[in-house]
Amino acid sequence: MRKKIIYLGLIFFALLIQLSFLSVLISPDVLGDSVLMLVLAMAVLDGFALALNWAIVAGLFYDLASFAPLGQHVIIFLLLIYAVSFFSRRLSVEVKGIGILLLVLFIIAATLISKSLFSLFLMLGQQPVSFFQVFGSFKFFIFQVGCNAGLFFFWLSALKKFKKRFL
Repeated sequence: MRKKIIYLGLIFFALLIQLSFLSVLISPDVLGDSVLMLVLAMAVLDGFALALNWAIVAGLFYDLASFAPLGQHVIIFLLLIYAVSFFSRRLSVEVKGIGILLLVLFIIAATLISKSLFSLFLMLGQQPVSFFQVFGSFKFFIFQVGCNAGLFFFWLSALKKFKKRFL
């Protein structure tokens, strides 16, 4: 029960960071994805089976809070945590040596896949978008990957501390 309350609180805190703090601090156009990085950190630490329910909860809350079509972020989160948990269980993913490189590759892939699926959902919703409207320039994409990397390592260390202290 304690783990559920802590994880639910972390999801709400990630939503708060995503929808208010990051958009004011940086800009509404250039954001890291705090909720996605929290879900990925859960998948790396807990595995797919335990992160599955939390990805669904986080995706539904994210959809409701950001006025996105219901289920859009759930689909994105589920696909990404499946891929990340598949590779993280087969490869040594630790915050040491080659594990950092693998985590950064996960973050780059998650950013690319998330943006690609988001643009696909926009096009299916009959909103004409181009590649550069969704991804921006290469410099913008690198900045976004950097923001996501910072958020991912923040959530990874926060989850480890909460697990050690409270769980």
